[in-house]
Amino acid sequence: MMSEHKIINDPVHGTIKISGPMLDLASTPEINRLNQIRQLGLAYLVFPGAHHTRYEHSFGVGHVAGLLANGLGLEDKEVQFVKVAGLLHDLGHGPFSHTMEKIFHDRIGKDHMEITGDIITGKIDQWEEGFWEKQGVDRGPTIPELLEKWEMDPKEISALICQENTQTPHGQETLKIQDDQAYFSNKQYLFQIIHSALDADQLDFLLRDSHYTGVAYGIIDLDRIITTITLFHGELMVEKRGISSLEGMLVARSLMYSSVYFHKTARIAESMLCRAGEQLTNEDLQEVWKMSDGEALKYMRDRGGLCGEIATRLRYRKLFKSAFRLESENLVGENDKADRYRDIIKELADEKNARRKEREIERKLSIPEGRVIIDVPDPSLTLSEPRLKRTDVKVMGERPEILSRISSLARALQVRPPIPWCLMVSCPEKYRDEVGKISRSVVMEGL
Repeated sequence: MMSEHKIINDPVHGTIKISGPMLDLASTPEINRLNQIRQLGLAYLVFPGAHHTRYEHSFGVGHVAGLLANGLGLEDKEVQFVKVAGLLHDLGHGPFSHTMEKIFHDRIGKDHMEITGDIITGKIDQWEEGFWEKQGVDRGPTIPELLEKWEMDPKEISALICQENTQTPHGQETLKIQDDQAYFSNKQYLFQIIHSALDADQLDFLLRDSHYTGVAYGIIDLDRIITTITLFHGELMVEKRGISSLEGMLVARSLMYSSVYFHKTARIAESMLCRAGEQLTNEDLQEVWKMSDGEALKYMRDRGGLCGEIATRLRYRKLFKSAFRLESENLVGENDKADRYRDIIKELADEKNARRKEREIERKLSIPEGRVIIDVPDPSLTLSEPRLKRTDVKVMGERPEILSRISSLARALQVRPPIPWCLMVSCPEKYRDEVGKISRSVVMEGL
């Protein structure tokens, strides 16, 4: 008798078959909430096709995690484990994905992965008590209940997603001998399928974001990667014959960040949304986190003031304009001027210092408060994408070696600025010329 299953016709991976715990989890409100959260936040204002959501990405990650696990020859139980982790890995995202991540983190004290872990373990519920009864709708089983039904420990799934215990891998109790080498067995590969320089999340979002934005830089040879991965001492590695496909993935990642994820206009829109979010109280933010993109934008619009103005601008694409920009190449080199540039960027990465400079520009030009935005992307980039410069995939030849030690291309990517600019000042278009003239002297004081 065939087990119950459903088919997803995915525009990136083709036919995806879901069954067992994946099928049950697909019906939960937590997963379906992601259908209203865009994968790339406000990037659709620059790339009109980028309306894809965290929902299809989550199924894609689960699918790719399964491909990696099968490629490594893992047992069925482990394959199912990483597929479920891939499906659930983004549950904690608030509206517009990573855009307001830093605000939530600073004000609420948790990032999306910690919230994801709390949802999976049942510590928090995204709907107030009595919500489903009032709507006359059956909520259905919770995620912890479904995981336990399929004999999966919610805490183990949460630990895998939240990168817990990655420094002390499981299973270090059995001493094994291989090729006259003694070692402790572990299952680090389970973490690496979900979190590493070569994980299911990146492999899916590069392909998916490239497809929906229409930017060809994200094309990678997924099939070749799957057929050249291997296990050695409990770690995921790539055989030497797969180096080219691995280098291609790293190049795609670097180019997608510079050309799509940190496109200056998309970044301006995101900075505007963050400015609107800064006007909200902590209680407001707690509510906004639970909302869809559209609900959050309406909620902000209804607040009025600067918050409402920015939300309206975003809805109708009346965006601020770049008035001054410092290119990343200015930070490169070992000389006094580059050192000074780096000091300034480090100083302005502190929001208090950036706000002080914004107020100074606004006062000098009699611009209403909050309309000048200084954006230094490094802090938010570190929080939302810590893997960006990682090239530490191990290559299996005669012995394991880190890719960057044998690939000049990987080494070059480590020093290539992932974002072509390191500081940008934006404002409403009518103030653009004046702000542009004064920004260098105020922001880059001393240069």
